[in-house]
Amino acid sequence: MAVENDLAELKGIGPKHAAMLKEIGVDSIKELRHRNAAKLKETIEERHGKVVGLSEKTCQTWIDEAKTHGS
Repeated sequence: MAVENDLAELKGIGPKHAAMLKEIGVDSIKELRHRNAAKLKETIEERHGKVVGLSEKTCQTWIDEAKTHGS
């Protein structure tokens, strides 16, 4: 059984982004599956300011990766 919690396992999410996600309460792959890309980006930027390379499309990619991970 794969560990469901390591966001950094997902393609496109490095340790830095995984840490940012955890700080806004997205602390597992399972949790990420249920997020909305636009809202996710907005929440990250409210907390961290403008993040270089972070777009709604990037967030959607993470969510899609989470949905296909381990299925």
